[in-house]
Amino acid sequence: MQFPIFQVPYLGNGMIIALDAVLHVIISHGLAIGAITLIVISEYLGFKKSSQDWENFAKEFLKFTIIITTSVGAVTGAGIWLITSALAPLGIGSMLRVFFWPWFLEWIVFTGELIIILLYYFTWDKWTAERKRRHIYLGASYVVFALASAFLITGILGFMLTPDGWPWNKSFWSAFFNPSFLPQLLLRIGLAFSLGALFSAAFLLFTRREKDFRKEALRFFGKAALVSFSATVLFTWWYFSVVPSTFKTYAVFSVLTSRFSQQPELFWYANGAGAVLLLLFSLVSMKGPAVLTKLLIIPALLVSMGLVSEFERVREFIRGPYLMPGYMYANQVLLNETPFFSKEGTLKNDFWFNHGPDNQEAMVQGAYLFARNCSACHTIGGINDIVKKVDGRTEDGIFVIIGYTHEMVPFMPPFSGTEAERRTLAGYLYGIAQGTIKLQDPSRLVPAKGGGNHE
Repeated sequence: MQFPIFQVPYLGNGMIIALDAVLHVIISHGLAIGAITLIVISEYLGFKKSSQDWENFAKEFLKFTIIITTSVGAVTGAGIWLITSALAPLGIGSMLRVFFWPWFLEWIVFTGELIIILLYYFTWDKWTAERKRRHIYLGASYVVFALASAFLITGILGFMLTPDGWPWNKSFWSAFFNPSFLPQLLLRIGLAFSLGALFSAAFLLFTRREKDFRKEALRFFGKAALVSFSATVLFTWWYFSVVPSTFKTYAVFSVLTSRFSQQPELFWYANGAGAVLLLLFSLVSMKGPAVLTKLLIIPALLVSMGLVSEFERVREFIRGPYLMPGYMYANQVLLNETPFFSKEGTLKNDFWFNHGPDNQEAMVQGAYLFARNCSACHTIGGINDIVKKVDGRTEDGIFVIIGYTHEMVPFMPPFSGTEAERRTLAGYLYGIAQGTIKLQDPSRLVPAKGGGNHE
């Protein structure tokens, strides 16, 4: 089945998916797993030590956490499905066929998480002291469900970079338990507890607490942060050791982009500085004054969220030119379809183009070829602007580049279409760059005043 093509102006399809997904990861990892696990531990410490301070902290922090996770977290999670279904329907449809049961189970687990966390919160004051231990067990059962959710999703995410033998044997087990599954699962758990410790410390520092309790709690969260930071570094190294060397080649470029790619030391300086700041925060929170810890907590949170965003960016980018390695390119063209389109043509074999108006106009054909081949990563006039990439080149130069893009830039998929269609796309891009074709409406391209000779 063929799906229509949607393009998000200016931000681009990839960026709109990334913004929603990264926000969801920060909440689902940092709050839904990390912070709530520490809340359950805090409740246990209050029970064990008969400390009302730990009890009050856990209850108040749970209220804040549950509001964010059940609103923003849930909405962004559903948003991933909505956005990817619209912008990458063939990709998400193919993934569903491979991983139907893990996704089915994940939805059951998510429902269980929601029920348990609501019960955990609303029974906090209703269960008497004699039943307190059971209440802690209820919170612990939520943690088990949250980790189960991470387990199910990580197998799918790992497959998108290291599909193992699936493209040839189509085995579910080799797809799910792929080479990067375990290191990525442990890496994500490390990230979750790192963020959770920082969120917990931030809530502690910016709410009124008794001085001795704040010092005790900061020491605990500092230790939790130090252990989780160290584990995250270790598991990151393990994760990238199993990533294919071809993909790792693009890691630094994915962060620095072409603007700073000739200065790779910036990547290591920035990440090294971030690691030092997080280490400093952990040590200060354990030994230093609360005032200094309070000064460091916001930068530490920003750095940690930046590192999460960096990891997600690298993970998504380096698998280029594929959406599903060995099976589907990033523009949702199947690998085994490319030779057919090169011989028979893309336009005449595309249901949505053949059923559209004015499909004989060269500029409309060019616009559609751009949408089919390039819009997964590029925009016109926005982020990763295609116009800037071709500006100053001749039409013949653009024509040649399109034919060899996948060899010149290995993380870009090859052009799908005949030589004539490649010429049409080259003329369209040249016209856009020269201003002889301009975008008047997001859904339709028309010639600029004065026309042009590229129709």
